[in-house]
Amino acid sequence: MGDFIDEAIAAAEVSLDISHGANGGYNCVLTSRHGRMVRDITIKTGRDAPTVGNLIYHFALSAQEVSQYDDVLEWANDTGRDLNDSQTLPLFRQLVDNKRDFRLLLSEPVYQKLMAGLEISQAIGGAGRAGFV
Repeated sequence: MGDFIDEAIAAAEVSLDISHGANGGYNCVLTSRHGRMVRDITIKTGRDAPTVGNLIYHFALSAQEVSQYDDVLEWANDTGRDLNDSQTLPLFRQLVDNKRDFRLLLSEPVYQKLMAGLEISQAIGGAGRAGFV
């Protein structure tokens, strides 16, 4: 996990309350001094329960993805989703809701710093894979 994740957790004072949920999932409550985010998280069989760092990273990636699109039509086209599928629009709405709640959880300054750190980390990783680092 990158330092930018740990810095965001510390800056927003994020904590995680986690309990077992239905179907092998977890009920996760992320709390900060700015807000609260409650989500049910499903983990692949054999994996450990998510940590606060895992969830912050997951929601940062999800927010980054949905931020690229102006609307569900563009998102569905780029991700190969069928607009006639009854799950497409609810999935897009969930991504948008996750981004909004994630921003509120962290606060706007912490969110912006986290997203900048994520982009830098990805650029460095990409440069390393391309043989530039």
